[in-house]
Amino acid sequence: MADPTPSQSESHAEDEPLVLRVLGSLSAFHGPVRVPLGTPKQQALLGLLALRANEVAERDEIVNFLWGDDIPDSFDQLVHTYVYRIRLLLKAHNSAKGGGMALLRRAAGYELQINEDQLDLLEFRRLSTKAQQAQHANQVMTEFSLLGDMLSLWRGNVLEGELPSLRSHPVVINSSAQRIGSALRFAELGISLGEYGEVIEKIGPVAHGSPLHEGLHAGLITALAGAGQRAEALELFTTIDMRLRRQSGIGAGVQLREAQASILRADSDPGVTAPPMPAVTSADTSRLPYAGGAFVDRPELHRTVQHLSGSRGAGGPKAPLVVALYGPAGAGKSAIATRAVSFVRPHFRDGVFRAEVASGSPEEIHVLLDSFFRTMDIPAHAVPDDVCERVEMYQALLRERRVLVVLDNVTGGQSVRPLLPSGTTSALLVTSRTPLAALGDGARHIRIPTLRRRQSLELLANLIGEARLLREREAANQLASLCGDLPLAVRIAGMRLAARPRWEVASFAQRLSNEERRLPELAIGDVRVRDRLDSVLLALTPRLRQALQALSEETSPFTLARAVGRLQCPAREAEDLLETLVHEQVLERPPRPGEGYSFLPLTRVHLRALRPAPEPVAVNREPRRRADHIGAVPLQPPGQDGSWHQLIAAGQSRIHTR
Repeated sequence: MADPTPSQSESHAEDEPLVLRVLGSLSAFHGPVRVPLGTPKQQALLGLLALRANEVAERDEIVNFLWGDDIPDSFDQLVHTYVYRIRLLLKAHNSAKGGGMALLRRAAGYELQINEDQLDLLEFRRLSTKAQQAQHANQVMTEFSLLGDMLSLWRGNVLEGELPSLRSHPVVINSSAQRIGSALRFAELGISLGEYGEVIEKIGPVAHGSPLHEGLHAGLITALAGAGQRAEALELFTTIDMRLRRQSGIGAGVQLREAQASILRADSDPGVTAPPMPAVTSADTSRLPYAGGAFVDRPELHRTVQHLSGSRGAGGPKAPLVVALYGPAGAGKSAIATRAVSFVRPHFRDGVFRAEVASGSPEEIHVLLDSFFRTMDIPAHAVPDDVCERVEMYQALLRERRVLVVLDNVTGGQSVRPLLPSGTTSALLVTSRTPLAALGDGARHIRIPTLRRRQSLELLANLIGEARLLREREAANQLASLCGDLPLAVRIAGMRLAARPRWEVASFAQRLSNEERRLPELAIGDVRVRDRLDSVLLALTPRLRQALQALSEETSPFTLARAVGRLQCPAREAEDLLETLVHEQVLERPPRPGEGYSFLPLTRVHLRALRPAPEPVAVNREPRRRADHIGAVPLQPPGQDGSWHQLIAAGQSRIHTR
């Protein structure tokens, strides 16, 4: 749309709503009038808020997307200025009838409240829901029409021309993937209905924006052939084949070659009017966990997606993309990894491979590589028996492909070094409890902490319903506190409450307030918080377990000097022990100099529950020979007689290391 003249700006009806568009370059219209949106940074903030429509864009997320690593000293004031100007903009162009857009301050950031008909992204989602309903009802023509309307909303890539960091936002990636999925389904239906012109018109721009997507171009080639443009279809195949060879060293895949073969067969058989649409295949996800369920947005997810999508400035990545997520047990590392993969999957057209790594032994690497080769359709006779030769073959294959390898619950970086991708087209995503320095200096390490209180309450609301949470807001806050804001514990508590709609949140919080009952209550089926904490303790040395037991007597953050008294050792040794426990994610480092180390709440509860109880008083009913025969048996210092180790070992039957 051309920019309006000043006279046009006076002609629009006052009750016209302000409409925001993000499916293409960012723009806003008040009736027929295009509205100027201010400075580039202000536009970027508005674009981010639009992506988060009717959700909270957290302050950390805003700062990260506006400035990345180059944060100015005045960033806080600048954000306030941009927000103020956006509010003035909305106020000036909101409908005279009231309502419309509003930018609200929330505890953790800002929320753009907007109606469905005022944002093309929300309209796209609404039509997507209706198209899915039509598909389930087998209403082919209705679904085809809705898919066409959805694709017509797009004028280019999401927020085209804005900050590169916005283009790697999870909402952008997810919406772009939905667009591609809609285009593939539209092509499938259109070709079966003989609507070749419609297919060419609608999926042509999508294919142009995804120049390496084989499914889109296979559909476009098939539609061109069906419309009688067979020479153009074969020329397009040649172009895409050459492009793929230049980019990755591998030519056209199965879908494109099937489309080409269908045209050639049709050319040799006058009775064939049009080739069929090739079967649409996608990256292998058979090894990938389900990414749905209740989930709260976290800044760490955005950083993971941004790095995996390769948005690292001009020129793209110069080395394999490696992202390592680490943090306390139950903090949600695997959930974030799974969620991130669902967003970045379009970047890895040749597959997503996932495995859990128990030890990283040569035997285990041998088996893992065997499963990866099967996923890549490598015949068994072509796979060498020697593990070193298998690693070389794996590295060579990944240099030629776009594959994302996901390794979950890794215990040591050295053990997975053979699985590091080579080249620059593939990537590795690792989850581990501790940082993995052995992954190399090019890896991006992202710590996954416990939830903020607002996030814990949001997760609870997703599980038990917002109305129920609001009725017992104070009790829900207490429940989150008793769960230590640990995602696994909050999720279990929420699932238990969701399964018992008549339970009061306050009553359940009261049950958890008893330390002896807390961990047994935080279990559902075979998922138990206590098992995760047990697995952490079993991975520690006896000396570290002994230190933890001694420190668990502290009920509040403690300084190094206080720890020296508890540990009964020199300050240097005590500091080394504390820092090792921080590395093992069972202690939190002091947030500022002079402040104390602290436990995660449930870790301390678990340690105190495992403490050997004093033996009962033994009364000697025979004549006393020695005064010290009467009284409680004194408690041995932890670890002195091996009782701590034996106590943990005795519980191994109920431990499921994850």
